[in-house]
Parts: sequence; C-alpha cells; structure tokens
Amino acid sequence: MTKRIVIIGCGTAGAAATLQARKTNREASIILLQDEASPEYSRCGLPYAVNKTIPKIDDLVIHPPDFYEGRLVGADLQLNTQATKIDVKAKTVHVKGPSSTEETLSYDALVIATGSRPSAPPIEGLDLPHVYRMHTLDDARAVQAAAKKDLNVAIIGAGLVGMETAESLHSLGLHVTVVEFLDSVLPAMIDADISGEVVERMEAEGISVKLGTAAKAVLPGKVRVEQRSSGEPEEVPADIVVVATGVRSNTELAADAGIKVNRGIMVDERMATSAPNVYAAGDCAEHLDLVTGQTMVSGLGSIALRQGEVAGINAAGGEAKLPGVIMARTTHLFGLEIAAVGPTRHTAERAEIPILAGKFKGGITAEYYPSDGEVSVKLLANKETGILLGGQVIGPCAHQRANVLGAALMAKMSVHQVADLETCYAPPVAPIREPVSLAAYILALRYTKLKQRRSKSK
Repeated sequence: MTKRIVIIGCGTAGAAATLQARKTNREASIILLQDEASPEYSRCGLPYAVNKTIPKIDDLVIHPPDFYEGRLVGADLQLNTQATKIDVKAKTVHVKGPSSTEETLSYDALVIATGSRPSAPPIEGLDLPHVYRMHTLDDARAVQAAAKKDLNVAIIGAGLVGMETAESLHSLGLHVTVVEFLDSVLPAMIDADISGEVVERMEAEGISVKLGTAAKAVLPGKVRVEQRSSGEPEEVPADIVVVATGVRSNTELAADAGIKVNRGIMVDERMATSAPNVYAAGDCAEHLDLVTGQTMVSGLGSIALRQGEVAGINAAGGEAKLPGVIMARTTHLFGLEIAAVGPTRHTAERAEIPILAGKFKGGITAEYYPSDGEVSVKLLANKETGILLGGQVIGPCAHQRANVLGAALMAKMSVHQVADLETCYAPPVAPIREPVSLAAYILALRYTKLKQRRSKSK
C-alpha cells in the first residue's frame, strides 16, 4: 500500500521534511499544506530585502510551487490552505482551502511544521496603521513601502530581528531608535557584559539605543516609553514603529488534538510527538538542549532545517535521529560579526548550572603585522567540572570560531582541552595563539585556582 504523508506548513522545516520524505520513499503520496500564498521563503532574509541588499523581496522564495509539484519531488502542494483540526485517532487532518471549501485528508504519517507567530506584547496602539511586524513577505513589503528617508522609526525589541531591521532602515536614511525592555541588546544571544561593544558601534553609527526601557503606548508620531529603573516617562519620535518582541510557537492544532505541548510541541530525538505516527519540527517544536539538559524552542532556521529532515525521513519509514541542539547562532550588524553557541549566562543559571566565565580580547593577526582587527571571546564553563558550556564571539570570523566551540561542546571538552587545541598561525592570517584558545586558557587558570582552593578547604 502506498504510504500517505501529510505535512502541515511549508516553511524551512516543512519543506525539508517534504524533500527528505521523498528521498526516503519514492512511492509515498505527499500532501504539503501551506496557509500562505507562497511556499518556503527565508524569514531570516526579510530585513536584507527591505533595504534591497537582496534586490527583490520575492528573491527570498527558496523554490517556486512547480519545484514541489514537479517530477523530482512530486508533492501535492496546496497553497492558501489552512489545517483546522487534527484527529489522531482517525488519522485525519481537516483543511480549509482558498475558496473556504473544507476537506478531510487521511494520513499514514503526519508532520506538523506550523512554525511561529509574532508575540503580542501588552502595548497600547499596536493596531495603528503605522505599526509593522517583520515576519512575512507581506510584512517586508509593507515596511519597505513605508520606509522613507529622514522619517523617524522606533524598533521595539533588540533581538536578532529587531537589530537587523534597525540596521536595514538606518541604511535607508531613517532616524532609528531601538527600545529594549532588558538591559542589553541581543539578550538571547550574548551576555550584557560584551553586548556593550555592539551598542557602542550602533551609537557611533547614529542609532539611539534605549535599554531597560518599556514601551507603554504607540501614538500617532511617537511611542511613549518608561525607564524601568526610575519609572521616568519619555516620548520617542516615531513615524513608523516595528514591533520585534519575539515569537510564539503555533501549537494550537497539536494541543487541540491531545498532543503533548509545553512552550512548543514536545518531540524526542526522532522528532516524534506523543501521538503515534505524528512528528513535529521547526519553530513549533520543543527539543532537547544538549548543554542545559532542558527542552527549548530554538527559533533558528538552521535547526528547523535539521529537525525537518529528521521528521521527513522518519515519516516516510526511514530512521533518523537528532539527539538535541547546541544553539549555534550568528549575525552581522554595523560591521560587527557576532556569534554564539550554547547558553548565555542567564540561560545557564536558570537551568541551575554553576557558571565560571573567562574573556579575552585580542588581534586577529600577529601582533607586529599591520591590522586593526580585533576579536572578543567570552567562554562559559561548568564551575564544578570545568566542562565547556558555551561561547560568545564578536569580531572577524566570529561564526567560524563559534563553529569550533560548537564542536568542542559536542565533544564535551574541558576548558583545558580547548586551551590546548592546536590552531593555525601565519602573521597576516592568524596570531600564534588563537583568541579562543587564550580565552579558554584564562578560564582554565580560574578553574584550576578554584579547584585548589576547594582542596585546601577540605
């Protein structure tokens, strides 16, 4: 009997599941449901299309519909079609098509890749016409149309999307103010003590950054904000407001079907949910963090891709596993490359992991070689064991240094082992001691001294 696979969502995870399901099972019938007018596109690229670094917004579409429907993939792609109900006992999905026609689809295996939606912070005035999000192709089109040189724009939220949108609109000649509730930028990515380098660069570029500031209300031409520490009110000029306060997993379909849900849909290493023959992947899935040992929703396209591939293979009858994630992430802002892997200090402490930190800032070539490039490295280790927990890097080749740290995390290396890594050297290319190794060396010294003090106190 031909296996029928239904995949809900054609974002990164859903598209990856479709392709891997087809590679795994050439005979399977695959139905791919997408509630938007376009199949898979890069949400990560939206800010770069707004300022035309990517020439056209439609260039973000990864594959046109005929790619999925053609002989290579052979999936039944149904655009503008919403899944409204899952019945795990009957193994059916209820859908509503573009003409509001309703249909019931049976499945042998189901992949839920429903993604996420922007969170709705308690701020007055978010329904005003000059308030925008940055989550869909239509959002990017709307922001691009509204963005005119010399207008004032307030970005609410200093996460990845907010910061990349701030850079994009600044490059178009708008006057940008970033309003962040917490006391640092990129708070889910890097710690406050090194994020100051990013703030300094932004302010040097002419961007106003208001940290520890709560947005209270959006009004015509302005945003009313309040300093959290003092309660002092202030008004930020804003002809345009972009709300970038994070996203929430779309879990309602799964929850209504009785599938286990927490912040996301709970999955194991096979991306299997609590329901038989049902898998989940991408922003809607809650997976294991290999460093903290807790489950989490990643929100990263790279992880959504890998989760989708595993879900698709298993839905088609194959066998694949993704034991967990280490949250490797990177961006490039105002000439600074920023990357991190593993938890931030706040995330690790919330998981009740004892933390020891070490930092190093130095050149990227031999000290006598003419170069103004510098890199900052911060490493976190388990205070009790000396095992590396994560790292944050700002500067040239930050993402590759984070990739090295990611490999060290996967191997559960100690900070002493990271300090002892043999690395490349040539005066115009790399210093004789790699900054990552030097940061690990500093951290290893601290750990050794701490261990010695413990021994003496016994």
